[in-house]
Amino acid sequence: MTLHSTKHLNFQILSSVNARSGFLFCERLFNFIKTRFLNPSFPPRIMSKSKRDLPTPPAWLAMIPLAVTGISLGASVFIFEVEPHFSLFLGAVVAGFCAYACGYSWKEIEEGFTHPISRTVPSVIILLIIGMLMAVWIASGIVPALMYYGFKFFVAKWFLPLILIACCIMALVTGSSWSTIGTLGVAAIGVSEGLGVPTAITAGAIVSGSFFGDKLSPMSDSTNLTPSVLGVGLYPHIKHMLYTTLPSLVISLAAFTVIGWVLPANDSTADTEKYLEHIQENFNLSTIMFIPPLLVILLIIKKVPAIPSLSIGVVLGGIGFLVFQEGNLASLLEALHSGFKMDTGKDEMDSLFSTGGMESMYNVINLALISLAFGGIMHKTGMLRSIVQLISRFVESTGNLTVTVLSTAVFVNIFGANQYLAVILPGQMFEETFRKKGLKLKNLSRTLEAGGTLTAPLIPWNSNAIFVYSTLGVSATNYFPYAILCWLTGIVVAIYGYANITMERD
Repeated sequence: MTLHSTKHLNFQILSSVNARSGFLFCERLFNFIKTRFLNPSFPPRIMSKSKRDLPTPPAWLAMIPLAVTGISLGASVFIFEVEPHFSLFLGAVVAGFCAYACGYSWKEIEEGFTHPISRTVPSVIILLIIGMLMAVWIASGIVPALMYYGFKFFVAKWFLPLILIACCIMALVTGSSWSTIGTLGVAAIGVSEGLGVPTAITAGAIVSGSFFGDKLSPMSDSTNLTPSVLGVGLYPHIKHMLYTTLPSLVISLAAFTVIGWVLPANDSTADTEKYLEHIQENFNLSTIMFIPPLLVILLIIKKVPAIPSLSIGVVLGGIGFLVFQEGNLASLLEALHSGFKMDTGKDEMDSLFSTGGMESMYNVINLALISLAFGGIMHKTGMLRSIVQLISRFVESTGNLTVTVLSTAVFVNIFGANQYLAVILPGQMFEETFRKKGLKLKNLSRTLEAGGTLTAPLIPWNSNAIFVYSTLGVSATNYFPYAILCWLTGIVVAIYGYANITMERD
């Protein structure tokens, strides 16, 4: 063996020893920090299937993933103006490390994000179907027909309150805010552009009406979920919400009426004629086009599940494209996957009708999966519970209790990006407090709806807001001020709490 090879071998041995020593040092340092600064009584990390008492992380540790996520989200959304996906992914990673430091095994952390994701598979399928529905209803002439007759019926001054009412009714009878936004909302955005009404204001009216109807519909999944968490009856829950949502609706209607009348007066006849001419040139219109949306609404009213109901709408739209628009099968399949593409050389019109397809929902689905992973880890490892327990100290009066529940639901919605988690977790945390104060639990369920469900479309990285952006092309930061009913209801609930209005007691 040469001198050079001997030195090389010694260097390899020394490197290996140093690497092993470094690893052991890091492991010992990590264990020291865990036992010295965290709870030293944390149980060992066990990989068996046997159940054990899981530790509750201290509030300061639970705040670390939220702080990292909050800073990253702020930089991503408001400074760099990029998608929030990585920020939430980073939060999930940090949450996993914090949970591991508290003694949770990888298997337990993995269960935290796989369980909520597995429960959302039906919702993912519905999103894909809505993407196909949007594309095929435009390609078949259904949405253009709704727009065409909408131009003839609506006038700019009354457009906003009428759209608000129309979305309320459709969401109420279908029980789905997303279906309302993805069908009637898409047509309404097109009409608003032709009438000269700003799309941000129109999107606010659409979101307000859709989520109002969804909240009061007995067929809505979230409306059924919220009272079931607390053992409250469905209809008592809906009736109790009317005390706060109806005033919010009346104020919203008045606001949109005033907005419609004070918008700069301009003659939109020329723009309207331009849209009408473009639709007539590129689509074969017929009143038969109204059959698919009416049938889908009828099926949902008859409580046919969303997946088969919307799938029938896709099939009927495909038939309409092949028969009435004289399309071919290849173009239909391309539209279902990649969205309908119009290329007439008129950029404004082409961008209006070029949308939909399964691909348009990939961004929403990706964000939903990452958000659920982050929120699931925070929930499974008790970090959200630890933070909520810290917040729940400020609940001396009924008003403070109401505001605390509202704030907690919004808090979970922001950092969990999941409206269901924003209803379930605060509901479980504050149920006993409401009982001790002699307050009926339907007060709590009403507050959860205002703070957890109605604020979901107002948070830019929430899946609801991303869905609105994917369908209407308007971001939450733009339509937030005009989604009046969504943020006003929480204020009304808080006022009722402090004034002790309709806060029924046992």
